[in-house]
Amino acid sequence: MLNAHALHSAARQVAGQIGPIEEALDQSFARTANLLGFLPEARANANLPLVTGHDAMMRLLASLNAIALARGEMIAAHAAFADTGRDLRLPETGFGSLVPCPQKALHAVEDIAA
Repeated sequence: MLNAHALHSAARQVAGQIGPIEEALDQSFARTANLLGFLPEARANANLPLVTGHDAMMRLLASLNAIALARGEMIAAHAAFADTGRDLRLPETGFGSLVPCPQKALHAVEDIAA
């Protein structure tokens, strides 16, 4: 038999951890993109040849892609948690977000990730 109080408590704890992860992924993406965008300007300002730092830029680009993929997986995980909450008949807006998860957008990301 399900203990409703324990279920709601666990759901709140899970929901409380999702937002900070999503925020960290966005911050990582933005900071990596900013660095990637800055490098050509820094190279030009230092009057260095085009090849300077190219390997590092390619690694940053790969890192940015990996962060984007991780971000998509986190969105898909968020959708899976929302589905689980609905299966357990938990209120969609009772565990951190004031608005329900946009199902169309969440499932579109799941389709891309698959």
